[in-house]
Amino acid sequence: MKKQSLTTAILAIFLILGLIACSEPAATPTPTAIPSPPTTEVVTEAETIATELPPTNTAELVEATAVPTEQPADTPAVEPTEAATAVPTEPISYTITVDSPQPNQALTVASDFTFSGTVSPVPSQRLEVELVVNGASSNGESVLAFADVDPTNGSWQISGSIPPKRTGAATLHVRVAGVDVTVPVQLQLASDEISTIVTVNQPLAGDVVVAGQTLLISGESRNLIDDKIQVGLFGCPSDTDENLEANIEFTAGNGPWRAQIIIPETAVANCDTARLRVTTGGLTSNDPSVAWSSDQLLTLVPTSDERANLFTLWEPGQVHFTPGRATTLTGTAVNPVDGAVLVELVQNETVIASATAVPDVFGYWETSLTTPADAEPGEVQLRLSTGTGDDYRETTLPFTLGS
Repeated sequence: MKKQSLTTAILAIFLILGLIACSEPAATPTPTAIPSPPTTEVVTEAETIATELPPTNTAELVEATAVPTEQPADTPAVEPTEAATAVPTEPISYTITVDSPQPNQALTVASDFTFSGTVSPVPSQRLEVELVVNGASSNGESVLAFADVDPTNGSWQISGSIPPKRTGAATLHVRVAGVDVTVPVQLQLASDEISTIVTVNQPLAGDVVVAGQTLLISGESRNLIDDKIQVGLFGCPSDTDENLEANIEFTAGNGPWRAQIIIPETAVANCDTARLRVTTGGLTSNDPSVAWSSDQLLTLVPTSDERANLFTLWEPGQVHFTPGRATTLTGTAVNPVDGAVLVELVQNETVIASATAVPDVFGYWETSLTTPADAEPGEVQLRLSTGTGDDYRETTLPFTLGS
């Protein structure tokens, strides 16, 4: 009887547990993110605006395509849009003509001259007109002006007096929007000049000069005071008359002149600038009778400075090469390798005449070149060089071989 009751109780317990299990709610599933349709970047066409100057930087557009990380099966793919390519506008090309002066024309300094020509198409800005002396623009000593352009026909002109600072070879530059037209000219003093004038054609302001070495100087003069020219080199501070490092006085007349001074080695002590004065009537700056021709600053360096390793040629504008004739050359060379300078006349990359010059302790040298009689007239280069391999250095100067 007790065994039957125990069996009945166990069955009742299992029945109750089963009913409880059936009454629990079903578990809720974890939510899943549904990706939005992917987007595609669209690059629009870049707008290019034409200017008178060519663009310095042009951005390159690259096609941009968004790549979806995952695409639902029932969502159609979005086709990428091709990027438009910017088409740069061609810069404006100007044509400049110079009617005055003509190539190699002689221009008289200290006299008015009219520069003129045309430009097409008409630019929105003025033309830049610059007269550069001896092939180099030297610290503002070139003559620079701006010319207005007639909007109806593109003509331009500008008149002015050329300062009597230099004579000899010069180059006229006419520029606009990156276009530069050049005309070679010659600057000269008037044959009937009545003023007292001394020009200094070498060196130019800012040129490097070397302490302990020879400085070559040249120019042209008219109507000198007592037929004398004075040359003085002043050290630091160079704005006083007391710091005269070297000077020379010599007799000259109406025409070209030459001079040379040796710069003391001590001049470079605590000093990197020298003032060159070339006058007639005396070097004292407060003397009203002095006729100034040059009062310019030069860069002063010791022989140990890398800038000192240079060549100079005395009066290159007065040097002329002719087939079958010898030409005398004078110059300076600082720190030449093995104490020698190779002087060569080169035409069409072929050496047609050569000589070896040996500078003295002050860098001064002289030599001559004989041009072959059968040499063809035309453009040539004078090459001054020293050393070989890693020690090699050179300077080349352009000349015209005459007939």
